Amino acid sequence: MKNKYDILRHLFIALFVLCPSFMKAQSGINPAYAALLQNALDSLREAYDVKGISAAAYIPGKGIWQGVTGVSYGSHDIDTTMIFDIGSTTKTFVAAEIFKLIEEGMFGLDDTLFDLLPPIEYVTPEVTVRQLLGHKSGLGEYLNIAWQNAMFDDLERTWYSPEAMDSFLTAPTGVPGGTWNYRNTNYVLLGMIAETFRGDSLHSILRNDFLTPLSLNDTYMETFETYDNPIPDNWSTPTMDPDLAVNVSSYPHEAMYSSTSFAGGFFSSAADLANWGYNLYSGNVLSETSLAEMLTFTNVPGGYFTGYGLGSMRFAADGNIYWGHAGNFFGYAASMIYDPEDSVCVALLVNQDCFSPYIAMPLMNIAMNNLSLATNLETNIPEKKMKVYPNPANDVLYIEMPEELRTNYTIQLFDMAGEMVYTEQQNKQNIFIHVNNINDGFYVLKIIAGSNMYAEKLVIEH
Repeated sequence: MKNKYDILRHLFIALFVLCPSFMKAQSGINPAYAALLQNALDSLREAYDVKGISAAAYIPGKGIWQGVTGVSYGSHDIDTTMIFDIGSTTKTFVAAEIFKLIEEGMFGLDDTLFDLLPPIEYVTPEVTVRQLLGHKSGLGEYLNIAWQNAMFDDLERTWYSPEAMDSFLTAPTGVPGGTWNYRNTNYVLLGMIAETFRGDSLHSILRNDFLTPLSLNDTYMETFETYDNPIPDNWSTPTMDPDLAVNVSSYPHEAMYSSTSFAGGFFSSAADLANWGYNLYSGNVLSETSLAEMLTFTNVPGGYFTGYGLGSMRFAADGNIYWGHAGNFFGYAASMIYDPEDSVCVALLVNQDCFSPYIAMPLMNIAMNNLSLATNLETNIPEKKMKVYPNPANDVLYIEMPEELRTNYTIQLFDMAGEMVYTEQQNKQNIFIHVNNINDGFYVLKIIAGSNMYAEKLVIEH
């Protein structure tokens, strides 16, 4: 039995380490804006060659846009009812619970494990809660080769995360308060602290304190909670190479998800995750003091995020700073990204191993660059009245406008990073644009005519 899983054993060393389309626009979000985001999502999936994506954007005061693209497998499409493993994004829930306990006076950020938990082999008792939250504990990583081998030896075994940590944790690699190193061990210990002070299981604690009050009805702790939502097939791939993706949906979930539940065990929908990110970072979950601590970042150069706080990542894209978290585990990837200026939160879930922030940040940029369109435009320009050809375009792109809308309209072309690469004002019914100087790739063409907008996915190939 064990041999059938050997081809995937090497995938699990860094599982938690940082390393046809459908759209749904809830009332309040303009259909033109929804179409723009959906076109961007379709193009991003093609550009990054992933199987399927479910995404959502929480627009304060207006609602949640939801979009999906791609497949679970074969011809079975992704849909918005599906929930995905969100991996290490689970850590934002655990961190929030710890801050909630601190706000209740149960303990302090600088209290040590010596005062909070019984002695544990290879766990330095001088480590503080702050150091656990911020990955400065100096502890070893329990998700190692020994853990990996044990999981594949019996994929149907149900573990308790602290039991797995006790079984596989190795000696500390640093000192408390020293070098920043991402360790899932830290969040197992934080989960243990929460269980100790609440007197309940971690999944029940998080449900009672966050999921139920915020109506996050499509978020569950895998293995320990039951749910009716479908889950898409998961595609695992070494080194994140999409050409090597293997469908691993037939593999039992119990061992891997139960052993990692405290550090990354939640399954969720994109809408729930966007809702959570908005509520967490806009101040609806924690006090101003707690949120300020959570968002005090240590610089982390060289990756897809630029800093780590106390349970949150800092992202930078095109001069913008975002907060959130990302995760990747066994054929699923997740990103939750929040814009602190406009309180917009984008969540993106992928059913394939990948560095999902590289997909989510362009979607966020497009959402933010066009935020004024979310509510200001009343109608779409009907597609049947527009002619945009050829697509893919090579040297010249032709546009034929409806006669009634040909006066004073604006043409804009955005790349997948949300950057405008072309714009011009026009008043002719038929025009052409030279695109020979624009790089090959996927783009979003946007035409604004008064209170109307047309958006279309465009490919440029020379």
